[in-house]
Amino acid sequence: SAYYNEFSRNVYKSKCKHIGKDAGNIELKGKSIFGKFMFRLEAKGIPCNQLALAREIFDLYTANEGKTFGIITFEKKELGLSCSDPNNLDRPFFFLFERIQQYMKENCASLIAKIVFDDRGAEGNRRISRAVSNFFHRSQPGQSFDKILKVPFFAISNENAGIQLADNFAHIIGRRFTGDSIVQEFFTRIKSAQFISNENSLVRGIKVAKPKTNTVTEIISDV
Repeated sequence: SAYYNEFSRNVYKSKCKHIGKDAGNIELKGKSIFGKFMFRLEAKGIPCNQLALAREIFDLYTANEGKTFGIITFEKKELGLSCSDPNNLDRPFFFLFERIQQYMKENCASLIAKIVFDDRGAEGNRRISRAVSNFFHRSQPGQSFDKILKVPFFAISNENAGIQLADNFAHIIGRRFTGDSIVQEFFTRIKSAQFISNENSLVRGIKVAKPKTNTVTEIISDV
């Protein structure tokens, strides 16, 4: 959309402004941008270009009314989001799609959301694509999600500002949920931008996926 194109251009300009005139195509990595050393420099009163860049990009995201969606999971088998079984969709993906569907229904009823994944190579993309397709076409919950295009897209992260931002959000959320309070400023900003349903305030963009026996695999196999 025009909003995304403008956001992407502004992110490019911000990279050049803060980390060098030829830095527009450099991929933003959470480990580099939010390294503890950067926060220590600021604590000593030394300006940090990386954190200044992050704040400016977060400001751009907020100005464009970006909404945050994320699933926090602690089970090892769910951490990779690899869709190792192409016949079933991993539970975190289901929770994510559920929230995107609700957001679209409430705020963009005449539009269809497009899901863009970070490229994982031909085999990884194939597994994700098949699992997503099976979910949307074979499962009852998936069939009801009529506000999401039923085919995934894939993009190279170092050429996609949206995926880079999502990766950095995930980096911040992961660190905060494992006890690293140094990133609290950025976690607070991410959390404040999350989607909150108007129909049910308990439905929010960021969800902790607690262990459950009624998994998506079981939901699909019951169809």
